[in-house]
Amino acid sequence: MSRNALAISAALAASVAAAACGGATSPFSKAPSTDLVFVSAAQTWDLNKDNSVTCDEWVQYTTELFQAADQDGDGIVTAEEYKKIVSQDRLFDVVGMPHFDGNGDGRLTLQEFTGARNPAFEMLDRDKDCKIAPTEMVQTRQIQQMKDKGSGQPNMPDAGPGRY
Repeated sequence: MSRNALAISAALAASVAAAACGGATSPFSKAPSTDLVFVSAAQTWDLNKDNSVTCDEWVQYTTELFQAADQDGDGIVTAEEYKKIVSQDRLFDVVGMPHFDGNGDGRLTLQEFTGARNPAFEMLDRDKDCKIAPTEMVQTRQIQQMKDKGSGQPNMPDAGPGRY
């Protein structure tokens, strides 16, 4: 068994054991549902398929979406152009354009879009190295389990490319 597979298995076993203990609560149980959507979508940003997600991969992913949506090439994504981003990844429908619109003008610059707060890194990247490692990624399974069991969290749809 590879070192990564062993680490993931150990982390998963620990999280299952913790959840089975009476009175244990998930660290995600009080998180806003939009933050949980980011967490559940994190795996889709692993562009190089190495089982980790870096901040650079997130920036590359959002840059590609932005550039494809900026149909007139003016460096701005309007609300109408944002619909193209939504059609590519449900995360951006659930979270909404205002999350990324730092100055609230109804238009996104690339800097606003790529630089907006990403709760997945805040919640999963325990060592704050701007990389969600396989052992940290295993936490996304807790989110899926909460959705499957009806955690009481409102509006927790699947997110990620093409997921509707």
